[in-house]
Amino acid sequence: MDNSKALISKEKEFVEKIKKLRKEILQKEKILEDTVEKYVTFEISIKNFYKNYYLAKLGEYISILESLKNKLLGIKNVGNEIKNDVEEANNFDEKKLKVLYRKLARIYHPDKNCDEEEKEFFKIRMAEVNTAFEKRDLKELERLLKKAYVEVGYGGLSSVERIKYMEEDLYIITKMTEIYLEKIKILEENEIAQLMKKDPREREEIIEKIRERILSDIDMYYKICIKLGY
Repeated sequence: MDNSKALISKEKEFVEKIKKLRKEILQKEKILEDTVEKYVTFEISIKNFYKNYYLAKLGEYISILESLKNKLLGIKNVGNEIKNDVEEANNFDEKKLKVLYRKLARIYHPDKNCDEEEKEFFKIRMAEVNTAFEKRDLKELERLLKKAYVEVGYGGLSSVERIKYMEEDLYIITKMTEIYLEKIKILEENEIAQLMKKDPREREEIIEKIRERILSDIDMYYKICIKLGY
């Protein structure tokens, strides 16, 4: 009984803590979003450089080398299978999508929140709900509903439980940001990424050395194939 009274007396303190955590989560989510975007953009630029420059210069030699290696290993060239998503599209639950959207709109609509300090939080979450609905992203709407249990108290969780879960979310978001920062660091050390940074003249010199190395490997594998009767 004493514990219950103590919790009730602290409810105002819990509410303020939840507001503070909501604001912090939004800030950390933005940092994570920017970090992921940086990683994806960098990864795409490396792939484009690899395709448009590296393969344009060395693709023919790489193909010959891979063919010789595969011959020695007994691997046949097999085309990529095309995944069939028709069944998944046919099984899409349109009704569930609309039900989830309406439910989340009631929870996160900024006009339903009178606290001006909290308006920004509800606007951001409502924008996420709208985006997910427009993309017909059922999984994202389900994820946002789970967040609503914690962030808004939808579903009857106590303030203490909500604070606990929100602190766990903050930890996960922070760790995810650290992971993507490490992935960016690994990309920066990638051979292709390093080549991208070089000036054109030095880049051509490096390509020529790689070409010579590949040609040497082709010669070696070709001789092995002849000896083995391939």
